[in-house]
Amino acid sequence: MTKNGAVGAFIHPEDERTRRQLEAIPGFSAVVKAFLRVGLERIVHGVSMAEKIRLGPDQLPDLYHRIKPVCARLDITEPEFYLEMNPAPNAYTTGDTRTFLTITSGLVEYLDSDELNAVLAHECGHIACRHVLYHTMAALLLQGSMFSAFTAPFTKPMQLALLYWQRRSELSADRAAAAALGSGGPVVETMIRLSGGPKSVTGAVNIDAYAAQADAYDEMLASTWDSLLQGMAVMNHSHPFAAVRVREIRHWAAGDKFNRLCHALAKNERQRRCPACGVFSEPTWKFCRECGAQLPERKEIL
Repeated sequence: MTKNGAVGAFIHPEDERTRRQLEAIPGFSAVVKAFLRVGLERIVHGVSMAEKIRLGPDQLPDLYHRIKPVCARLDITEPEFYLEMNPAPNAYTTGDTRTFLTITSGLVEYLDSDELNAVLAHECGHIACRHVLYHTMAALLLQGSMFSAFTAPFTKPMQLALLYWQRRSELSADRAAAAALGSGGPVVETMIRLSGGPKSVTGAVNIDAYAAQADAYDEMLASTWDSLLQGMAVMNHSHPFAAVRVREIRHWAAGDKFNRLCHALAKNERQRRCPACGVFSEPTWKFCRECGAQLPERKEIL
């Protein structure tokens, strides 16, 4: 979690409530950490290192440098950053003791610059909110249930519980992305692209009408039978439906609290720059690793 207290300003209340319910289960957190500690996290990390392209200052720097200001604004340690060859547009963050963010080639090709930044900010939002541990657990359980008919009956209840929480955690990450970018617009545009197709097709979408679909969806859920059917439809999804996310982020970004948070996070980004050379520093650094200057102590901003 960030040191500056900003996380509490953008965590969605349903995310917080559901996470607390999960953690109230005796031994839940310990079991999740133990599940990863046996080596599964190291397996995933090894595959990333061996199969994907690790981005850095000397490896596709135009992509790599996109996450630096976002990490500075959210006051998180920069994750390892990978590019994966996959025509499907996607991004995901995994790990616990070591966190690594992956984007696909399809995502880079499919989205424009602002939309790609929104996705990266969304993933960094998951890191800031400390979602990654449980997300990794959910992903590993899902993969395990695909390959083992024997273990699926035992892991399915925990998998569904984690997915239920994960869908709510996505709303917090959307908020973090909007706050880090200073606008909910890029988050909304990204949802439009991923819902209906590339900008050449969906650039003229009426966003008010699209967000209204979420209101119509809620009205449909007033029917007990429809509510049950939709619960079955979404139960295995890791993300909420896109129209619901669009309505949620537009409503939240319209408030004064959002503007104050954007201002505070911009100030936090400035604090993360070395006063001597301007290079971004990590939260744990006492001295700039570029020029050696002593870094000032960061102050609470929220």
